[in-house]
Amino acid sequence: MKTAKKAVLMTLMMVMGFVAVQAQEATTKTAQELTPMEKYFIGKWKLDVFGLPTGDEVMQMVIEKKEGKLVGTLGGENGENPNKFTKVEISKNTLLVRFLGDGWDVPMYLDKKDEKTVTGSMNDMFDIEGTKIIEEVEK
Repeated sequence: MKTAKKAVLMTLMMVMGFVAVQAQEATTKTAQELTPMEKYFIGKWKLDVFGLPTGDEVMQMVIEKKEGKLVGTLGGENGENPNKFTKVEISKNTLLVRFLGDGWDVPMYLDKKDEKTVTGSMNDMFDIEGTKIIEEVEK
């Protein structure tokens, strides 16, 4: 009788362990899945920003998804001196971000124009045109 109870207990523990592993894998897969708009905006972007007080500038934006959240930076033309976004969200076909620039909370939005270009505005004053940077994979 004791052997039968041990066998049932061991089987039950194995089933519970298997269920726990499957639940964890499902959660991990769900967190890593991307919506079509996340797939579109995630990556590196070359942004031409027009009419800034310092003149027109080329900037590089990087959008990533880490631990289930969208994050990103805005830096110089080659990504130098990146400034972290304080907010990143997607609403329909629009990427909305915020960052601190010279002590100001600056909003920026970018609308999907076609498969690799965006248009938008920084601080509702400066027009932006952007192109996705497609990086070649080394062989």
